[in-house]
Amino acid sequence: YELRTPLTNIIGFTELMASPFMGDLNDKQREYVADIMSSSKTLLAIIDDILDLATIDAGSMDLKLAPTDVRSIIDAAIVGIRERAIRARLTIDIAVADDVSGFLADEARMRQVLYNLLSNAVGFSKHDGTVDLTCWRDSGYVVFRVQDQGVGIPKHQLDRVFQRFESRSQGSNHRGAGLGLSIVKSLVELHGGLIEIESKESRGTRVTVRIPERPMTDEETGRIAVAARHRAA
Repeated sequence: YELRTPLTNIIGFTELMASPFMGDLNDKQREYVADIMSSSKTLLAIIDDILDLATIDAGSMDLKLAPTDVRSIIDAAIVGIRERAIRARLTIDIAVADDVSGFLADEARMRQVLYNLLSNAVGFSKHDGTVDLTCWRDSGYVVFRVQDQGVGIPKHQLDRVFQRFESRSQGSNHRGAGLGLSIVKSLVELHGGLIEIESKESRGTRVTVRIPERPMTDEETGRIAVAARHRAA
């Protein structure tokens, strides 16, 4: 938190500098301000991820379960990756089954799950490719599947993709702190859900998440949180 607070101040003042109310900037100054903003937000996202994992490990992350609209969380996640997808000339193909509308979940955390999955898919995709996001209902679960046509993951690395700080580029330009999939797995399990990943080198990756339609009891959530901590240890 001591890292996060000054970084938030840096972002705030950078946004203020970029505002036309503070006066005109020349092209080079605008470029520098944009770089500061981008780098600061990237660092803030990493810090937030670490804080989330620490909260999960401590067993103190409480899900705010409420009726959640599937299309709303998909739309919000898409907004977060849209610019990167446009730069890579990617097509985002979304298919939601007609019988899927809402379910009980923590809306903010489910947005975070979908954003991280889509962000990975975009990052490891080849230019002019397609990322598919599909959603349907199955035996009491709402199922989300994100599939790309990117570089894929070697078979010997699949067992490590959910480990923390397991960062890989696989020949792509994508590079991160290696926390996204670890957080996704933890948040899915806190919802009582399941996650699986399939991948082939040069053929792409498919991640499937299953979230129960009904809310979990406190006892069920506690058991899952304890099990997750034991696995992390």
